[in-house]
Amino acid sequence: MVLAVAILIISIIVALLFIPKFKKQQDKKTIIVFSFLLFIGTALNMAIALKVHIPSPLDLITFIFTPIKDYIVSFTK
Repeated sequence: MVLAVAILIISIIVALLFIPKFKKQQDKKTIIVFSFLLFIGTALNMAIALKVHIPSPLDLITFIFTPIKDYIVSFTK
């Protein structure tokens, strides 16, 4: 729990350091993308710190491409 709070505090500090610089440059797209990626990274790291099971992206790729592979292999038999 302490690690999750530390991750949240570090993320807030990073946001407070970078977002004002982007506001000075009037770069709204960069602020949106930066905030989105920071939020996703913070959420994933907090989940890891709290020992939440996060499925691997490879599981989704395997789920999608296994039937395609089997279909292609069926032509070679």
